[in-house]
Amino acid sequence: MTDKPEDALQRARAAKGVAEQVFSKLLGEVAIGITRIGGAYGLKINVAEAPADTVKLPNSVEGVPVQVEVTGKIRKRMVGPKNG
Repeated sequence: MTDKPEDALQRARAAKGVAEQVFSKLLGEVAIGITRIGGAYGLKINVAEAPADTVKLPNSVEGVPVQVEVTGKIRKRMVGPKNG
């Protein structure tokens, strides 16, 4: 069964918290966003450095596919209207 796009997006949003717990335990500080993976919604896990070869990363969380990308230092992004 294939999700409607809005259902798939909602599942990805709901999985973000679980993904943050799972990946932060494995990799330390992470930043998580929603992206398209293979035409479906998935989670993009940004990490500061590549994981050790011995770390086994999941391909999905709660049925939502994940993609890990090494981005360097993780910075908080300001969301919302600009001040001033």
